[in-house]
Amino acid sequence: MKDREIEAKFLVEDLGSLEARLLELGAILLQPRTFEQNLRFDSADRRLLQSGQVLRLRRDVHNTLTFKRISTDDHGARSRLEIQTKVEDFEATRRLLEALEYFVIMTYEKYRSEYELDRGKISLDEMPYGNFVEIEGESAEQIQKICSSLNLDWSKRVFYSYAELFSLIKDAERLETDDLSFATFRNWHGNLARYGIFPADL
Repeated sequence: MKDREIEAKFLVEDLGSLEARLLELGAILLQPRTFEQNLRFDSADRRLLQSGQVLRLRRDVHNTLTFKRISTDDHGARSRLEIQTKVEDFEATRRLLEALEYFVIMTYEKYRSEYELDRGKISLDEMPYGNFVEIEGESAEQIQKICSSLNLDWSKRVFYSYAELFSLIKDAERLETDDLSFATFRNWHGNLARYGIFPADL
C-alpha cells in the first residue's frame, strides 16, 4: 500500500556473508554503501515522541523528509504509515522545520546498502552499536519468505527502532548525548544481548 511501511529488522553478526548470500540469490543492487546523516525533529513539548511519531530529515545520495506514525504489529512485522518526499536543499528544509517550531532532538548516523530481492527491499545497515538488516515488503508473509531465503531466524527479529534502541542504551549506560554517531560509540564494548537482542544469522 502506498504510504505504508511494512518491515522486519534483524541484528546480524556477519554482514558480509549476508551480502554474499543476496548476490548468490540474484538480488539487484539499488544503492551501494552510503553514509547517512539523520536529524529527528520534534516540538518543544516532545509531542511527536510521546505519541510514537517520527519527523526526520535524512541526507545520503538524496535529501529526504519523512513522517511516520506509531507502528503496529502486522503478523510479526512492523507496519506504520510512512510519508516521505525528496527535498532539494537540506539546510533550507531544516530552517523551514525550525521556523515551524520543530527542533532537532537527536541525530544519528549509519552506512546503508540497499538491494531488491523477490519484490522486497533489503537494507544492510552499519549502525554505531551493531550491524542490522531491514527487510521491507508488501506483507509480513513476503518478508518472512525473504528472511527464510537469507537463512535468518525469524524469531530473533528486533522490535525496536534504531532511535528506541539508542534510548535504551543511553539510559542503561548513562550516556550523556543525543548524538547516535560512530564517534560516540568508538570505544563502546556493550552487548545488545542485554536488551534481549541476538544475532539472527547464527
